[in-house]
Amino acid sequence: MSKISKQQQKPIQLQVALVPVCKMVIRFGLHFNEFTRNIQKAYIKAAQEILIDTKIKPSLQAIAIKTGMDRRTISEHVNNIEKSYSNPLNKMDMLISQLQRHCFNTNNNKFTYIQLKNIIDSIYGRHIRSGAISKELLSNNIIIQLEGKIFKLNLTIQQQLEEIAVMANEVDFTAKRLFQTYYKNMFKSNKDKKNHLLQSSCYSTRISPRHHSRVNQLIKDELNASEKRIRNILEKHESNLPIGTFPEVGASQFQFDSQQ
Repeated sequence: MSKISKQQQKPIQLQVALVPVCKMVIRFGLHFNEFTRNIQKAYIKAAQEILIDTKIKPSLQAIAIKTGMDRRTISEHVNNIEKSYSNPLNKMDMLISQLQRHCFNTNNNKFTYIQLKNIIDSIYGRHIRSGAISKELLSNNIIIQLEGKIFKLNLTIQQQLEEIAVMANEVDFTAKRLFQTYYKNMFKSNKDKKNHLLQSSCYSTRISPRHHSRVNQLIKDELNASEKRIRNILEKHESNLPIGTFPEVGASQFQFDSQQ
């Protein structure tokens, strides 16, 4: 096989960048149909902003040309037209809800494998084996297996979901700012270099994993100190006005460790 054909088999860099996003979306329990619907909304919103930036009216036709989407689909989103298939309820959410209802009705948070299987089959219609779904529930600590084939609903699941929701908001904020910085630096005018925003990554592939814990702690200390200095800069230049008066300005910082 030639070098060119081998290279063509590799995913483009955008696909590589989207893999962590997709992993997170999957772990948050968003199924493909829901993800697609949300991507459509995001695509339309992005096209509207680009058109407005270039002084073009964001009509349905203009958005369709920019995105390649069908005008009827765009119209549904722009006019908030909901259809029975447009926002399917997450089946995993339905399953958790049914398990909670079962425990409430029986006044017992325990159930047999047969009861669990029946609830799973009633939702997934046997398109996916109940054994695979139960493994997913166990791996995410939604249910706990007791002796034999007896399970119980994890009563701390609500707390876990709340913690995930908080983290999801933080992911939304940080990811949005990161991509805004890349977009501004890549596609805005190159004439004024002073307005380019700083984005950099510092990393090493020559540190033994046994030292990662120590290095992570040192980096964390450095970022905490940096955060305090940045907050001082922001507070020094703030006016005594309500929050949200002006566009946001600031910095986001995060660590990464590819072995975790």
